[in-house]
Amino acid sequence: MGKFMWTGSDLLYANLGALKHSNIKKYPYILAYWLFAKVLDFFVEGHYVVSEHLIKELKTKKKVKVLVDPPLYPNKIEKVKHDDFNVLFYLPVTKNQKFTDWVYGDDIVRNVMSRYGDDTSVFFIYVFGNDDMNRIYPEIDFYLRPNRHDGNPRMIMECELNEIPYYWSKKNPDIDEIIKQIEEVRNEKAKRLEN
Repeated sequence: MGKFMWTGSDLLYANLGALKHSNIKKYPYILAYWLFAKVLDFFVEGHYVVSEHLIKELKTKKKVKVLVDPPLYPNKIEKVKHDDFNVLFYLPVTKNQKFTDWVYGDDIVRNVMSRYGDDTSVFFIYVFGNDDMNRIYPEIDFYLRPNRHDGNPRMIMECELNEIPYYWSKKNPDIDEIIKQIEEVRNEKAKRLEN
């Protein structure tokens, strides 16, 4: 019946399951958005999502295409030599902690940071979406994206372009695996600095 495509990622957030990841003040908004999404879904012929793993979660019988936005920083950035070990983490500004934990894994990052405690050679650098990554990427050693729900982040593509190792989960982040990967990259860097 429909004649146009719509972003399935928005439809995912309209899922009533999002209620458990939000505070009670947001419930009327989520319910209204869910109703709007259901009505609009009747008229569309298909959906776009930003990662293949979201197709199953979308739970629709309509056709679904994967459409990932291109990187904001499509050119390789020259690295800057530095002694510290810098871990990058993306977290947009929002007051909804349950949502940022669910989508961006902020709780996981806080747990990982606590594991390093007083280790002054490891720095966790938060970016919020409006930062100049041309100045930040050159000093990044590892990118941490422990989300439980997000699609294919553009920063993953940018890290691949800049040969920055990363941890990106599509479902349940594993803190021990994160620490293991960080330490592997950290040890490799230490060996390079020795030579």
